[in-house]
Amino acid sequence: MVLKFYKSLLIFIFIVGSLSLSSCRDDEQDRVLNYEKGTYLGKKDTALTDQQIAKLRMHTSRQRSN
Repeated sequence: MVLKFYKSLLIFIFIVGSLSLSSCRDDEQDRVLNYEKGTYLGKKDTALTDQQIAKLRMHTSRQRSN
């Protein structure tokens, strides 16, 4: 009788532990939950460096010439 109780308790703890660990994904943390129509509420983008801008210009110019 006592062994059956401990076995049931162990199964219950395992199920609760599995559910609590699976519900805390990192990609769901700090996400926007309240939306405003027509307004971006996400994190601000970082500005491109001059080198990145130059690479993009070269890339688009090569695409344009084909």
